[in-house]
Amino acid sequence: MSKASVTRPERVLFVHAHPDDETLSSGGTVATLLELGAEVTVLTATRGERGEMLTERLAPLAGDAQRVAAHRETEIDAALAALGGPAHLWLGGRGARPTDLPERRYVDSGMQWGPDGRATAADDAPADSLTAADLGEVVDDVRAAIRSTGADAVVSYADDGGYGHPDHVRVHHAARYAARAEEVAFSMIVAPETGDADVTVDVLPVRAKVRAAVEQYRSQVTVDPVDTADPTALSWVMPHGVREHAPAVEAFRHDADPQPPAPQTYAEMSGQGKVAAVAVALVLGLVTGGLGTVTHQQTVGAAAFPIGMVITTLLVIGLTVGIRLLYRSRAMVAAIGIGILVATQVLVSVGGQGSPLVLANAAGYVWTFAPAVIAALVLAWPDLSGLRSRTAPGRE
Repeated sequence: MSKASVTRPERVLFVHAHPDDETLSSGGTVATLLELGAEVTVLTATRGERGEMLTERLAPLAGDAQRVAAHRETEIDAALAALGGPAHLWLGGRGARPTDLPERRYVDSGMQWGPDGRATAADDAPADSLTAADLGEVVDDVRAAIRSTGADAVVSYADDGGYGHPDHVRVHHAARYAARAEEVAFSMIVAPETGDADVTVDVLPVRAKVRAAVEQYRSQVTVDPVDTADPTALSWVMPHGVREHAPAVEAFRHDADPQPPAPQTYAEMSGQGKVAAVAVALVLGLVTGGLGTVTHQQTVGAAAFPIGMVITTLLVIGLTVGIRLLYRSRAMVAAIGIGILVATQVLVSVGGQGSPLVLANAAGYVWTFAPAVIAALVLAWPDLSGLRSRTAPGRE
């Protein structure tokens, strides 16, 4: 639900992964909205540090992340000016970062072309890359941009990122989560020919602006000359040799899902979500510790089967292993372990020297040491969550 006042122009935030994406996939709409009087902001996640340098003059920059970034900054400045001068923010920078956090820079994750002609994750994404960053942190930065610009609507890629680039996929999820959290409309860029668009924008009237903007990205694309037989035609050759044609209309599909999907892992939670998750885990640990301390000495049958010790041990294993597998979080497991130990020690202390709660017998020794050993083993497991991000579909 938009919070916009009807007395001011519409404010639209376009969220893109690298310089050139805003022009190649939505430049006509940006230029059109500006001509109609809307307030448009382009939010760019990375500086495209790993992009190719196509021209002979720029080729020496390739591989030098800082020099590539500096050059691509000049390209996007010129391109945005050609489109009509929308405002511009860098993700993690001023206006796109919570004010209580230091600014940061997200680095291009890179990509490689798969056998099906779509982009896939690179084998060597840097540690400070966009896809390596905590999704919750990225979402918080996009939310900060929505608030700082007063955006009524957010526009970004569809869930496949357009053609598979992992940075595009990450931007889709972050922008979508952020828009829902801030209760503003979210729309996805789709191909006009798919027939599933809710809105189409005739971009032929602003074709000259889009051409001028595309021509600023000489490091990334080779623009075909103007076709005298059809001056509105616009095409360019991508670094992998594929020629793309600018459509006559740009198409968008609205996000119809009223509720954001729940984060799948601890890493995907927002900062507040993580604090809440650890707090809940601590409470679970305290409750488990209390129940275990009270019941671990229970036996049944003539043979005095240690049912209490077995159940409490299985409870600790199930809780810690389940949390680690479900949320892939060491922090939550550690909170559970701490909660169990604290509850046990508090109850024993309350009982005093002669406390019958933890006796010097097999069950007492198991309950004293087993939770700590179990939690340590679960914490020691390698973090395999990165495998999912490498197999997720993900463009330069």
